[in-house]
Amino acid sequence: MPAVIDRVRRAVDESPQLSHWAERLRELVLGHTDTSDAPRYEQVPWQAPVDSRPRPLQTILFALSGVLGGLVIAASAPVWRLAVPNWRITVPGIAHPGSALASTLWFLLGLVLLAIGWLGLIARAGRIPDPRRALIVVGVVIALWAIPVSLGPPLLSNDVYSYVAQGEMASRGIDPGSTGPVALGRNDWTSGADPVWRAAAAPYGPVAVFTSRTVVEAAGHDPAVALWLYRVVVAGGILMAGIGVSLIAQRSGVSPAVAVAIGIGNPIVILHLIGGAHNDALMFGFLALGLAAAQRGRRVLGAALLIAATAIKLPAALGLVYLGWCWDGAIATTGRRILTTARVMGAAVVAIALGCVLMGMGPGWLTALTSTGKVNDTYSPTTKLGFSISELLGGVGIDVDGATLTAGVRAIGLLLVVLLALVVMIRSPRIGVVRATGVMLVAYVILGPVIWPWYLAAGFALLAAGGLGRYQPAGLVVCIAASWFVWPTSVVSIQELGGGYQHLRGLGVVILVIGLAWAAQRFASRWERRAHPAMPTAMAQAIDER
Repeated sequence: MPAVIDRVRRAVDESPQLSHWAERLRELVLGHTDTSDAPRYEQVPWQAPVDSRPRPLQTILFALSGVLGGLVIAASAPVWRLAVPNWRITVPGIAHPGSALASTLWFLLGLVLLAIGWLGLIARAGRIPDPRRALIVVGVVIALWAIPVSLGPPLLSNDVYSYVAQGEMASRGIDPGSTGPVALGRNDWTSGADPVWRAAAAPYGPVAVFTSRTVVEAAGHDPAVALWLYRVVVAGGILMAGIGVSLIAQRSGVSPAVAVAIGIGNPIVILHLIGGAHNDALMFGFLALGLAAAQRGRRVLGAALLIAATAIKLPAALGLVYLGWCWDGAIATTGRRILTTARVMGAAVVAIALGCVLMGMGPGWLTALTSTGKVNDTYSPTTKLGFSISELLGGVGIDVDGATLTAGVRAIGLLLVVLLALVVMIRSPRIGVVRATGVMLVAYVILGPVIWPWYLAAGFALLAAGGLGRYQPAGLVVCIAASWFVWPTSVVSIQELGGGYQHLRGLGVVILVIGLAWAAQRFASRWERRAHPAMPTAMAQAIDER
């Protein structure tokens, strides 16, 4: 055997073409030996240093952990009982659905495996010396994780059934922004939509409705086929988002591989955006590409992409506001900023209004966002705080209307969002459009009346692309915790967890997440000081600013 190996080596060395391709294959698998010309990206002190030794086994194990986690969740996930029958992935020994307890345990196991795989992928992405190979590895692993969750039933939400029903409405000339799927009558489209939203107008713009209509028509008006085609659209949105995040990270001095691993490979994107087939993925894709284009000076193209994102879901308009404010750079006067912002927003209004006319839509989708506020079961801090105060007062004999009190707390939260948006606008020329948009997308969700995990995906990814810096440990903890905020749709609550003070216990969960994030940050800071006791003060201050 050694003689055969020596012959092969001599043949490769003597053939320039074989030698060239052997070197290319070696670089792809093992990375560049000489990294002197490789780009230098931000290195967070507590992250492990770049490792010139290839460790494919570690990468494979972390990738396998994520695949198994997604497979367990997809195979054990219950199917929406009113949905049209469809194929789904199954695994021997995993019932679908089993008892509430069994489904919960499988779900927990899958979440833990997926979280381990994600944290491992981030660590490996930061240690691969060749940036191009690191990005390829991260992309392949994320694609593998997306496969099992895409083959199961829609995970943790029934929204995709509403999307295709709205597409059927648009194909029949019915405005989804003025009424709900009940306008279709009694059929598979209507029964698949969640009862909470059957009569509610869609809070989605003309690009979202056009996408749904195109999917339905391409599926031949078959609800089951439409669901599969919509998953393809979601995958396209995630691909767009991945490209945008990598481009933003490269320009921001952040490792593209690490940024994509954090922003695209996290459990929220895998389970909720991809597994749940949410149209937020398409908004995310246009938003990331638009900000990447604007960051490279192609402001008109960036504005066009951001308008498309806004025409899917309204929160993307934050990117347009900050792009308009920073249009002329850091030296522009306040009057000039107001003028450019007005021009950008005016162009957006005209373009979206034209899209509505072409789709036969009215302005109802703009006000339909208020209907989401009737949901009180999410882990929104403002909602939980309002109802918790009501529960505590009721416990001591003071009767207070919880809904009214919570509405007041929610209003305070939204007021804080507005004030924070103004502060971020003033600072946006210094911190950049990407970070400003990311901060406000996250703040809008956290201080808003409803928190669904998929609402956080775009803002969190933009912050990762701009560089989380010293706040990365807290960010990772919050992202993992948020992915646990929604459980399998048809799993009934375990009876032992019932009882009163539901909102107070929910507020306890929010406080626990904050505590874990703080603890992770403290642990990382202590580890940093022990690992770098002689770090210069200027360097420490620079890290703090990042």
